[in-house]
Amino acid sequence: MNEETDSTHIESTGKTQFGKTFLALFALGFIGVLTLIPTVIDQLELLPPELAALPAPLAVALSLVNVVILLALPVAIGTLVAHRVGLRSLVAEKVRRGKPIWPELRPYIPMAFIAGIIFLVVVVGLDALIDPFADAEHVIETAAEANLFLQLLLGVFYGGIVEELMLRWGVMSLLVWIGWRLLQRGQGRPRPALVWTAIVLAALLFGAGHLPALASMVALTPLLIIRTILLNALGGLVFGWLFWRYSLEVAMVAHASFHVGLFILNGVLTLAGVIG
Repeated sequence: MNEETDSTHIESTGKTQFGKTFLALFALGFIGVLTLIPTVIDQLELLPPELAALPAPLAVALSLVNVVILLALPVAIGTLVAHRVGLRSLVAEKVRRGKPIWPELRPYIPMAFIAGIIFLVVVVGLDALIDPFADAEHVIETAAEANLFLQLLLGVFYGGIVEELMLRWGVMSLLVWIGWRLLQRGQGRPRPALVWTAIVLAALLFGAGHLPALASMVALTPLLIIRTILLNALGGLVFGWLFWRYSLEVAMVAHASFHVGLFILNGVLTLAGVIG
């Protein structure tokens, strides 16, 4: 091969790897998007008239288009920049280099599970301190009315997969890459302070991203907004650190473990008659 042919081959290989990696991660996230279907079906009567008049399957599909687009963009961004700044996805490494996922993930599952449960305990404790002042009782009552198994499904697959792809793989990776390019001119590994800045910013966005769902249940107050952003941002810090130090999939396991613990806690409280 001459130099021009080598360059073309490298470029073609890069595009192929990007495409395969993007499709693998997007497919993983799409599984999480599908768990929104029961919720969308329950809310069909709340859709705009032009959507509500359509056949139900078509209305549901169109309702999920925005979510699919919001998933595709950060997956593409992360696929482009994450590996450049040392941020890992085991799925991406499997596609690009054939590295097996399970041997890399298995040693960290107990730690990720414990991190998710510790975060749950912290959230429950802080929630108990803040709720009397935030007037959040109605939030708890409304949440309790939802199907616990549907909450678990959404938490594990949408929260644990889709939100991690969006906020950690997409947003956090992009923030690290921008800081690395601007402040380090793309040299060396990103400094810890730079990565922590990206973790915090992505965590705050993660917290703020929960406000629209809350606003659909109750009227937002300043303290309720602070409560929601703070509690969710704490999770974003944990998941962001796990992504940085280990891999995206370890962060996913921790995030999913939080929702598994929450499901068990809500189930126990419901059976005890404390909520519901």
